[in-house]
Amino acid sequence: MPSRDIEPILSRFPGPVQLFPSRKKWLLVLLISGVLTLGGVLMVKDHAPWGWPALIFFGLCTVLSAVMLLPGAARLKLDADGFQVTAFFRGRRWRWQDVKKFEAVSVTPQHRMVCFDDPAQKGSMLGKISQSYAGHNSALPDTYGFPADDLAQLITQWRNHAQRQG
Repeated sequence: MPSRDIEPILSRFPGPVQLFPSRKKWLLVLLISGVLTLGGVLMVKDHAPWGWPALIFFGLCTVLSAVMLLPGAARLKLDADGFQVTAFFRGRRWRWQDVKKFEAVSVTPQHRMVCFDDPAQKGSMLGKISQSYAGHNSALPDTYGFPADDLAQLITQWRNHAQRQG
């Protein structure tokens, strides 16, 4: 049974439908990264041994989180033929018949993400690592404002509709 939160989106099949990452989440990441970047600056100023690594790492996190807040930087697009993931303005598309089993997976005790199987990734090093860690060789980079379980259910239901239509 679909969650009430995903029913309005499922009713828009065949779409296309676009889902966007949570702006609140990326603003929080930007804020935290910015504060930690400032900490790195202060560490460099005090000649602390970890100052430069902290400044570089958290500075990059600050820049990347700011980019993710720009219009068009990230989205998940669902349509009758497949889905497209855009992250940092770069998109990748999959056809429904080329992917299998969308599932919410716990990657840390506090974080779940939607993973799936992409036969094209089966032999890749990253695919093998992901398979051994999460049980699937591919994953979505975000949950687009949904709990991971609801997003996995939404995509599975959308894919089922598409396969019945095709």
